[in-house]
Amino acid sequence: MRRVFITAAIALLLSISACSTDEQTEAPAVDVAAAPADLTWRNVAGLKVPTSRADGPARTSPPQGYSHTPQGAALAAANGQAALATAPDATWPEVVRTVTAPGPGRDQWAQARVLMSVSGAVDPAVATTFSGFKVTDYSPERAIVLLATSTPPSADEPEPLLAAYPVQLAWTGADWKVVLPTQADNIDAAEIQTLDGFTTWDEDNQ
Repeated sequence: MRRVFITAAIALLLSISACSTDEQTEAPAVDVAAAPADLTWRNVAGLKVPTSRADGPARTSPPQGYSHTPQGAALAAANGQAALATAPDATWPEVVRTVTAPGPGRDQWAQARVLMSVSGAVDPAVATTFSGFKVTDYSPERAIVLLATSTPPSADEPEPLLAAYPVQLAWTGADWKVVLPTQADNIDAAEIQTLDGFTTWDEDNQ
């Protein structure tokens, strides 16, 4: 059985970004640790993806329309990663244009995606799940969201694997967009032991 680890597919397509070293603007007085309101879960090609009636996405195919808040940024990070990892061959150009910001990273992602073929749904029994998030940097123009995921046990890994990886976002075109890295960025998921310090999604709706 194929073990699906969402970050592996995304890393292959160069879709995770590191924190920028640009000078930071003063952050507004917002609650970066609050969970999105009115959360539900939707199925995206076998993956469970968090969706909020209050914070977005307002439209799901491709996902877009988020609140201009840390919670909207967190949802854009999760929904964007899922969309990039599962977009089939027929629709991925529209998906990448919708969920990502223009730049050299997006150009390189598209060049890599042309060489791949993605179709069908992920087996939910082996699919990675979104476990929580931590907004590590936030301003009205940009955000860094550390996404925590859990991968089910497998023959090679008898215990569930918790991991976290950073996603950079930009507020552009009146929406949150994922900022994709270039090939020079060496960003990957890092194993974590607990979800301490992370905001968990509404587990009652999983």
